[in-house]
Amino acid sequence: MTDVSPEKIIEDLGDGLIMRSARREEADALAEFCAKVFIDEESGTEAYWIAEWIRDLVGKPHPTLSLDDVIIVEDVEKGRYASTTTYLTQTWSYDGIEFEIGRPEIVGTHNDYRNRGLVRNQFEVMHRWASERRHHVQIVLGIPGYYRQFGYEYALHAEGGRQTSIHTFPRWGDKEERKFRLREPTVDDVPFITKLLNESAKRSLVSPIFREKEVRYLTFDRTDRSAVCHRTAILCKSEEGVFGEPIGVMMYAMVTPIDLGGILRLEMSEPRYWREALHSALCEFVELADKASDEDPDPERAIKSVRQDMQPDHPAYVFDDGALGQPPERQYGWYVRVPDVAAFLRKISTALERRLEESLHAGFTGHLVLRFDRDTVNIAFKEGRITDVVTHSAAHRNTASSGWHTATARFPGTSFLPVLFGMRSVGETLLAHTDANAGSKSDRHLIETLFPKRSSDLMLTLT
Repeated sequence: MTDVSPEKIIEDLGDGLIMRSARREEADALAEFCAKVFIDEESGTEAYWIAEWIRDLVGKPHPTLSLDDVIIVEDVEKGRYASTTTYLTQTWSYDGIEFEIGRPEIVGTHNDYRNRGLVRNQFEVMHRWASERRHHVQIVLGIPGYYRQFGYEYALHAEGGRQTSIHTFPRWGDKEERKFRLREPTVDDVPFITKLLNESAKRSLVSPIFREKEVRYLTFDRTDRSAVCHRTAILCKSEEGVFGEPIGVMMYAMVTPIDLGGILRLEMSEPRYWREALHSALCEFVELADKASDEDPDPERAIKSVRQDMQPDHPAYVFDDGALGQPPERQYGWYVRVPDVAAFLRKISTALERRLEESLHAGFTGHLVLRFDRDTVNIAFKEGRITDVVTHSAAHRNTASSGWHTATARFPGTSFLPVLFGMRSVGETLLAHTDANAGSKSDRHLIETLFPKRSSDLMLTLT
């Protein structure tokens, strides 16, 4: 490690530790550090998949990531890395309203430097960046329970979670006409892929919004062995073996070392193709799995099972004839942080007004006061329009405007976030939290109208 220029230093942490941003030339060194930090302790296998991911992020241009967004804590006295994390950004949509998110990723600390608050130091910096850049929401995947200490709560489903044997998938018959086939993508397919991804996002409450430069990066610019790399195939009409008009896209992965294939996304350009072309898409996937198995140098390794990461209400599950298995009892989740709930509600106010207009509460005039542990959020309505959303801290609990003693509903801790993002219903939240309440029968119906339970498809994001 070389001397660090002053403009790269984010903070001096004392005890010989500095927090700084990354440099392009240290991609390999940082990758080696991450491979060891995320080692599989049971098998002793270094996490090459994480190493390749960070090597891509630091060593290559990225559509939204700056090197200044890659944090390194360095022990300058010993000349070694102590900890690191990365702050990714992307545009997401909440029921059609775009907003910016920040995503801490690849959060790792060397064993010799753990329990010294280094992760907290880095999260404080990233949260400051979020405030400065007006990122209303931060999300992270990671250790169960760990990120709650930084204000995060499980509030979005991260993946579909279905997994089934590949033998349940259909295969091409010897004389079956192959009307639809998968082919590899070209750069010319980027606008088509981008359009399909963004059109399909309308099914979800929350979803990423992709730009063409981001789709190009996801499709062509990532290393095959990276933890987040997937392959893309274009589903086309086919006549006498000739590829014709593209009608769909499949994002998939083949991981022969663990005998697992995966379908991250499957989308069609028109609704009718779910009935007409899904069978073909699944047959083609099986051929890709067979090819991946044949190409693995270890004859004992083969794709034996398939995980599907589409959400439970995905159109594929209507026409799969059971091939894609049954939904899981539980799904993995994203941690979500919303530092200013009132500001986010103002951001999505037109979506809330639309739900109101389409309900029994159309034209509602009044206040909805949500009480949390340390503050209240007062949403003012006039004739179905939101006129103001204001936060009052507990310090002002005795003022009439705070609504502290007359709140419509109470959501303890961060329990409102899963309701806000559609992962839990109001009823489920009341069952899970004894100290929660939703007011009168009509109050509860109003809250359920504004914040209905609804799925989100977030497995494919910009990483």
